[in-house]
Amino acid sequence: MKNLIKILPLVLSLALMVGCASDWVSSGSASSSAPSDSSSDSWHETQERINEQAAVDATNAATQQQNNDAMAAAQQTMNQHNDEFNQNGLH
Repeated sequence: MKNLIKILPLVLSLALMVGCASDWVSSGSASSSAPSDSSSDSWHETQERINEQAAVDATNAATQQQNNDAMAAAQQTMNQHNDEFNQNGLH
């Protein structure tokens, strides 16, 4: 969970930068000659897919980190149990 807290601002910052860059690029193209509607639509669809994939990748990374944290916690619990078992001479 601690690692998720560390990674969350990075993911949110990345999403914000991608969103702002997308707005900046699309507003910057208005001053130049306007592209045809089909190429503009294709570009926006591509950007949307890239943004969606980035969000999915970030979600997968966060989920994997949570899984890693859970496995580490389970391993630590088992190690503590084994240490107690060995200390008490219950074997």
